[in-house]
Amino acid sequence: MTHIDPASQLAALIRVQVASLRKPASRGRAASGAPSRMAPSAPQGLGAPADLASVVAQRIRAIAPDDPQRERKAFRMFLETVLLAELGASIVNDPSFAVMVDHVQNQMEADPELAQASRAAARVLLESAPPS
Repeated sequence: MTHIDPASQLAALIRVQVASLRKPASRGRAASGAPSRMAPSAPQGLGAPADLASVVAQRIRAIAPDDPQRERKAFRMFLETVLLAELGASIVNDPSFAVMVDHVQNQMEADPELAQASRAAARVLLESAPPS
């Protein structure tokens, strides 16, 4: 049986997502009408994937350069984006979405290989969306 390294899977996923961050949005911004109940760290203005990538890049740029949790926050934003893309943007309104993201991130950080890949991904994300 072939074993697929989880860090390699994460790296491949990150490459795809980072590539979408680099592409300019082909359309204008999605209609702004933020849902009434959103987790504080949840992306706003969700629309097409390019729009979502733009929102994530903007949120990552907003992380203070001297924030000691900068990498963790950037990876969380990425993780939220992936989960929203997979499960549908409407899940952001579910009060348990933030709890689910916490759980997934904590599980990933508990695995040494995934934790290392997550930190590397965060650095790539931060380099792709430098502070403005």
